[in-house]
Amino acid sequence: MIHVDRVEGSPGDLAGIRVTLHGHDHQYVVGVVTGKGGPRLVDLQIRSETDAAISPETLRAIPSRRLAHAAAKFAYTHDGKFGTPLLDVGTQTALEHMDDPAEADAEYRRLASAAKQRPEERTARGKLPDSHFQEVAQRVRAAVVAGFPVRETVAGDMHTTVPTLDRWIRKAKDLGYLDEDELPRRKNPENNR
Repeated sequence: MIHVDRVEGSPGDLAGIRVTLHGHDHQYVVGVVTGKGGPRLVDLQIRSETDAAISPETLRAIPSRRLAHAAAKFAYTHDGKFGTPLLDVGTQTALEHMDDPAEADAEYRRLASAAKQRPEERTARGKLPDSHFQEVAQRVRAAVVAGFPVRETVAGDMHTTVPTLDRWIRKAKDLGYLDEDELPRRKNPENNR
């Protein structure tokens, strides 16, 4: 990936996002939809600044999943303004609509810092409360919708390891905060050889 930017629409929109890929003569302006299975490409424009022809090989080389994920990440972070799905979409939208951009940026940094610094709450017996597993479910959904690598992103955001996060996800499912089909299936590295 070389560059992602917006050519039409408003920050956070899932359409009008231009993706420039390394080694491609064309740029792609895409629209995506997000859901349980992650982002999916629903609109594609192929553009060339050098009048490069669109050949059958060009069409076969279009990485639709890669474009969809890049566009969803860009839109989800409100066009790069927010770094990770740390804050819920409602909070991000409220910050985006503040009158003073400098004040909005300062408030975002304050909220993001507070969320990262918040110690894990524990009950008297050392177990995490249900609210923790609700947060795990919310962060997992946000990462899936945005097209981020779920386990790595959420584990990093929650300052834990992937195996610990897997236990938390299992517990969130047991408590009914996550459905089985809300996480994309893991790729088996043996099948990629």
